[in-house]
Amino acid sequence: MAAVDFPGVELRVSRARIGEGVRIGEGTVLVADDLVLGAGTVVGAGCDLRSARLELGPGAQVGVGSRWLVADEARLGTGTVVDVGAEVVCRKWVVGDGSYIGHRLRVGAGASMERRSVVRIGHRCQIAPDVVVNPTEPVVIGDGVGISAQVAIWTHGYHTGHPVREGHGAAFAGVEVGDGVWLGFRSVLLPGVRVGAGTVVAATATVNRSLPAGVLAAGVPAQVKRQLEPAALDAAGRRDAAAGLLDGWLERLRFKGLAVEQRDADGAGSRWWVSSSARCWEVVWRAAGRQCTGVVEVRTGNEGVPAVFDFAEPLAVRGVLDDLGHDLRDFLRRATWLFPYEGNSRGLVPERFARLLR
Repeated sequence: MAAVDFPGVELRVSRARIGEGVRIGEGTVLVADDLVLGAGTVVGAGCDLRSARLELGPGAQVGVGSRWLVADEARLGTGTVVDVGAEVVCRKWVVGDGSYIGHRLRVGAGASMERRSVVRIGHRCQIAPDVVVNPTEPVVIGDGVGISAQVAIWTHGYHTGHPVREGHGAAFAGVEVGDGVWLGFRSVLLPGVRVGAGTVVAATATVNRSLPAGVLAAGVPAQVKRQLEPAALDAAGRRDAAAGLLDGWLERLRFKGLAVEQRDADGAGSRWWVSSSARCWEVVWRAAGRQCTGVVEVRTGNEGVPAVFDFAEPLAVRGVLDDLGHDLRDFLRRATWLFPYEGNSRGLVPERFARLLR
């Protein structure tokens, strides 16, 4: 099967279920007792992925040159992306749906072939490049967590020059990060800490004791600076925010080399034509009524069925996204409006960059 379906790929598996549209890059090695590749899965070239059970959900992506050695189970949820050069060594590694993990993730960084070497990452997490996770003990990361670049999470800490017999300490304890936490650039979590849901850890902070939910913490060692008390937007606030986002997106499309022309506007909404050299779209903004929080429709040409972004709570997408719809969803994600949909969305490449890649 490997020679016919995936030229240049080595599959050393006992049992396999492979969906439609799966792509595996040349030079990749997959070793598993049970291999499950959902429809539309992409594994980049030069990867070496090994686990007793290797499961990549529909639309999941693994970047070029990734190397995983996961004893029991390695599983990515639907649409999750693990970008280029990830190195993973642990007993079990499970990532939920719709998460993105940036370049050069390192799971290991010390003793990680242990009985309790388990890493669980939730749904809709955003993890920047060059993050280090040491799972000598379990690491559990909740849903909707944001982890900035060069963050380090440690579950063991000792130094042979500071032996316990001379009165020094050695720490071995798991780490838990609650839902909606934001870990700032180069922050460090030390063994045994729990960061409560919704807490923000400032850049370069070192967390050596657990933090409660909903606070801002900063410093070395990290101290609680204040309680976070966000006030949810009402319907009018959501509508104004959505309208501002739409204006920003349309301006960004112009920078990307697309033509944007407003066709009409009234008290209930506005309409634009967006076109490239090959395609055109109709974009419609509707915001009628005091309780309306705003709806954006993206339609290919005059006859296409629109993809609808509804800014009411919970956020929702109806219909099928094409390239422009994915660009809008990616733009909104960067503004923390996370619209659920299968997989991660990528924005259109600006023409001034794209032409240099041809």
